Amino acid sequence: MTADELRRLIIAPEMVMVELLLAALDALRLALVAEHPLLDDDLAAPDDPPVRSAARSALRHAVHLRRALRAYRKAVNAVLSAPDRPEHPF
Repeated sequence: MTADELRRLIIAPEMVMVELLLAALDALRLALVAEHPLLDDDLAAPDDPPVRSAARSALRHAVHLRRALRAYRKAVNAVLSAPDRPEHPF
């Protein structure tokens, strides 16, 4: 671990979980598409079985969560890369 990585971990320990969640969402997508190859189709079939509909819904929600987590990561990185300002601690 570099000094910068340690500093980031001390200042923003939640980023470990953010990165783990992003990786888990990627793994979830791969697993669901492996189980339900038709999920890659953009349009839900009217005769989709309930489990495929639920998988499709989970992936839609995962897309929104991924966006929110990336936005949070971007905001934290902006704070961490800003020059040290003692009057504005993290």
